[in-house]
Amino acid sequence: MKILEILAAGELTALDKLPKGDTTSTGLTNIINWVLAAGGIVAVGVIVYGAVKYLTSQGQPDKTKQASQIIAYAIIGLVIVALAFAIVNFVFGAIGEATK
Repeated sequence: MKILEILAAGELTALDKLPKGDTTSTGLTNIINWVLAAGGIVAVGVIVYGAVKYLTSQGQPDKTKQASQIIAYAIIGLVIVALAFAIVNFVFGAIGEATK
């Protein structure tokens, strides 16, 4: 309603009078953070799975190699999730600061 009041008063150039939203606490940011947290939990679960597979490989080279690949890929996924979390929060934080 504040926007309509500003338009009705004819103050089209008064952009500083428009209400500013806090984009750092939007629902979209929360949803993205929850999805990334779930991805991190899955990655840790895959690391545990790979570790169990490694421990139960009984020294067989093919099973040991497969288990180490699972662990390596899960660690790479965990790093990607951590970077995505940092980038998303940085970008939304920068947008929030720019709109204040």
